[in-house]
Amino acid sequence: MQNPQIVLIIFTAFTSVGVLIQAFVLLGMFIALRKATNKVHDLSDQLKQHLIPALSHSRNLLEDISPKIKVATSNLVVASEVIRTQAEHLNKTMSHVTDVAETQVTRVDEMATAVLDGLTQATAAVQHGISTPLKQVSGVLNGLRAGLEVLRKKETPAHVGNDGINVL
Repeated sequence: MQNPQIVLIIFTAFTSVGVLIQAFVLLGMFIALRKATNKVHDLSDQLKQHLIPALSHSRNLLEDISPKIKVATSNLVVASEVIRTQAEHLNKTMSHVTDVAETQVTRVDEMATAVLDGLTQATAAVQHGISTPLKQVSGVLNGLRAGLEVLRKKETPAHVGNDGINVL
């Protein structure tokens, strides 16, 4: 067998090489981690540079718009109440106008019916007032004509025909 010191030296040499390799791996990991950290810091700085002003601007915009939105909302509520009130008033007015118009139409219809009935009665009265005297005058004239014809027949000599009938 060989000397235990040589084995120990070889073992120590291998262990030292292993530790040295491990140290280089850890050093490489440290460098890669440092680069990644620097990139994350750069990215974080860029985000801060762009994101913080955007967030600040958004906050300012929200602070400016918020009261205006509240005023607009309250104005919409008031406007809707006014519109609702006006619609109810308009509905009542239209109902009243419709009722009045129906009443007036009924009155006009009754008046027109009364006028037409009056005209019918007046026409009947005029017809009766004119036709009755006309019938009487016509009767008197017919009577006079008949009388005149009778008188005229008496004045003219009667001609007697061959058969014994009077001929005019």
